[in-house]
Amino acid sequence: MIRQHVVVALAVVALALAGCPDDEETTAEGGDETSGGEDTAGGGGGGTAGGGGGDGSWDGDPAGGGGTAGGGTTPGTTPGGAGDENPWGSPTAEQGRPLPPRRPMNGSARNAYQQGLSAAASGNAAAATSAFQQALSADSNAYQAAYNLGVMADRAGNAAQALEYYQRALRIQADYERAAEGIVTIHLRRGNTAEAISFIQPLARQWERNLHLQALLAETLVAANRPDEAWEAGRRALQRDERFVPAMIALVKASLKQGRQELAQRILDQALAVDQNNAELHYLKAKMLLDEEGRLRDAIVELRRAIELRPDYAEARMALGIQMMAGANYTEALSHFEVAASLAPTLVAVHLNLADAQRANKQWAAAKATFERALRMQSNLPEAHYDLALMYMSAGADFPGMTLLSSMQKAVEEFTTYRNMMGPRLPRDDPSEAYLENLNRQIEREQRRLEREAARAPREGAAPAAGGGG
Repeated sequence: MIRQHVVVALAVVALALAGCPDDEETTAEGGDETSGGEDTAGGGGGGTAGGGGGDGSWDGDPAGGGGTAGGGTTPGTTPGGAGDENPWGSPTAEQGRPLPPRRPMNGSARNAYQQGLSAAASGNAAAATSAFQQALSADSNAYQAAYNLGVMADRAGNAAQALEYYQRALRIQADYERAAEGIVTIHLRRGNTAEAISFIQPLARQWERNLHLQALLAETLVAANRPDEAWEAGRRALQRDERFVPAMIALVKASLKQGRQELAQRILDQALAVDQNNAELHYLKAKMLLDEEGRLRDAIVELRRAIELRPDYAEARMALGIQMMAGANYTEALSHFEVAASLAPTLVAVHLNLADAQRANKQWAAAKATFERALRMQSNLPEAHYDLALMYMSAGADFPGMTLLSSMQKAVEEFTTYRNMMGPRLPRDDPSEAYLENLNRQIEREQRRLEREAARAPREGAAPAAGGGG
């Protein structure tokens, strides 16, 4: 029996989980900038901000350091380019306080920063952290380096240090949307929705021309179950640039929260007409397809496309891994969960799914260690004890260092712990009761077998001696 663990914290592995290859921009105007998956309710481990793009810019900023963080299209055309009327309202792109200029890094900082991106892309966290620290030392205004140090700290499970680096990046660049995403993500992951809103709302109001901040506010409001306000925030961004995909994404999520599936689908289609290469749009499309009967194959295609576009998209990998587990493709499921665990190491649900996949692949010792890690992260996890019981029951004598009898006894112990922790929440038809009955019968048979063998052993050992005396 495979049990998929998708808890609220994971369903929104969030805002800071984007990442790009080190030769791509990460805040492409009008493109795939938002880095979360659904509802932005918190995740772990951010995505490193990409390096210079083809125009010589850094992290989405023009090479000269100025410009806005809004979309790169001219207001006045509808999403997808049809017509001249803005469906979201009158263009207001020139209203509001001008954004602070973004200065490029100096040469030595830029070189170190690129080395950090390359190291992070190859999975060398220590080298990446060292390179980003070198970049920040070489240029104290290298806000992207400060942000990426936050990402590395968050991926290492040090949220407090991550917050310090994100806040430092914001002190350097007051409207830096990626640092704001990182801070919001940590607040939401901790369940501090009010703190997340109290942080992002004034920042978005102060820098109203930064459309990424407006979209981030909208997503945070969705996470707080305030979809009507999220709609207002998203519309404000689209009034400035109606082709701004991150704001459309926020409105898709707000619509889904409101149960307005058809509206969500229309906005999603408009956004895909603007940017077919936005990983989050394909992920959202997959989620919607999974809710439709007979569309599983199409949903899997969309999930694969999302991962192709963004290999470090933890939510998409989790969703695809769950579908692979359900289809008994345990090897591929394991590969997706392993990547997700490296990107979101602080999320319990990630480790529960990883342990399930390790168990399904008969990696017994690894599964046990992963389950135990999840229980250290959160002790009140009855589902972990349930799955540990399944693991011992399946492994039997193959579990390292255990016999068939001791494995079955351990399974009974874990099922009993699970049932005690569930208490009145335990369903009447919970399968653990049938498992326990079967295990107890098997334990009795195994104990009788062992007793017979123990009784037979002295007789068999004595027979040669009796026949050979004299």
